[in-house]
Amino acid sequence: MAIGTPEAEDVVELVEEVTSFSFEIPEGVKAGVKLKVVAPDQVTLHIPLPHNVVTGDRMVMVKSLDGKWGIKHVVRGELGGAPMFSTPWKTEEEIAKDLSQPHVCSVELATTKGTIKLRVVPSWAPKGAQRFLQLVSDKYYTDLPIYRAVPDFLIQFGVTTDDRYGRYEAMEDDELKGIPFLEGMVCFAASSQNSRLAAICVFLTDLPQLGKRSWETPFARVSEESFPVLRSIYTGYGEMPQCGGSGPDPIQLQDRGNPYIKEKFPQCDYVESAEWVQ
Repeated sequence: MAIGTPEAEDVVELVEEVTSFSFEIPEGVKAGVKLKVVAPDQVTLHIPLPHNVVTGDRMVMVKSLDGKWGIKHVVRGELGGAPMFSTPWKTEEEIAKDLSQPHVCSVELATTKGTIKLRVVPSWAPKGAQRFLQLVSDKYYTDLPIYRAVPDFLIQFGVTTDDRYGRYEAMEDDELKGIPFLEGMVCFAASSQNSRLAAICVFLTDLPQLGKRSWETPFARVSEESFPVLRSIYTGYGEMPQCGGSGPDPIQLQDRGNPYIKEKFPQCDYVESAEWVQ
């Protein structure tokens, strides 16, 4: 029996479902703004722009088994959404001299792993140093989870769900002073110009690729005697979802507060308090 061409009603068309797509962050969009994006299945998504995502970055979305879209990871754009500057780096000797100047301030962070002592150098970043000392004086850094802790990269804290977060406005960038991002350097978390607010990054290794954009301005460094405590902060959860990891989500933290961390990420360490040591 010859095999003929099947009738039209016998043909089954197989359509592969699209489960991921990506799009570029448009120019002029600021952190916190909700992006309106139409997914391949024609579902309209309203995506809050994370604070570490900037113009030119590519956001990759993925559909879960329950049919909901979520951020998989973000690919940094070539310029990261802002011009890069070239400033001569200070040497280790110059950094050590700066840290010993009489105008330098001492701040102690009480964490669940012990005390981390900081040396705040106003000449490195006057606006950043002033804001940080204001936040310390206002008791902002009290009972805050270290929600981002990535091995050989950084720890980050400063997001909260209570009214503390809404008291402050983003500040203007400081002038770049050639301060290298060495182990123990401290700066505000930011991803675009004039967006520094209250979240703090402390770096766990030297990162020579940083310090070239206007918001990448260290204002303090961890004292060497506190390096063992800094290195003991729990980093097992890794990077946050907005950067392709499975660690705590700062957006969820801002919405749900510390109970979210205690329930989902119980091994996270905390900054219990911060004190300006006069």
